[in-house]
Amino acid sequence: MVKSPVSRKILQWSALPFVAAGLMVAGVGPIAIEAAQANDYDTCVGDLLPLALDRETVAAACALAYRPQEVSSCVTGVIAATTLDPRNALSACSRDRRPLEVSTCVTDIHTTLTVSDSLSVLDHCHRSLLPVRYSQCVLSLGTLAEFTTADALDRCISAGYRPENVAPTYIPAE
Repeated sequence: MVKSPVSRKILQWSALPFVAAGLMVAGVGPIAIEAAQANDYDTCVGDLLPLALDRETVAAACALAYRPQEVSSCVTGVIAATTLDPRNALSACSRDRRPLEVSTCVTDIHTTLTVSDSLSVLDHCHRSLLPVRYSQCVLSLGTLAEFTTADALDRCISAGYRPENVAPTYIPAE
């Protein structure tokens, strides 16, 4: 099949809208992501200021957070499930690498078990590396094994396995 110069021009012209659309999407994408991240800070400040927290504390917590909306969601979730001081919730949520999981942990334990010390629950959920998995442990021990909440919190947070002598020794045994 012989292609004429006219058919080549038609193919070239028909590809231009696709190239232009691709360049537009590539150029607009990073701007949209930056705008979404800027809104996260708005959300963080807007969620935390009504909780009667100091302006400076809110500003520091939101400005230092990698995902500020997750921090504010954690604080509001903890406050909704407990009667804790918002400063305690903000302290735990802003220092944790999984703030949404901390909120889920605290909420799950409070809605399922009888809790006498909410600060202890928040502290244990914050100290856990995997807060949701930790809350599942606490809930199982509290409901099925009928442990008290304090006992379930302590048993699930303690690491029973502590490896010792894992490094090989090159000292000959005598």
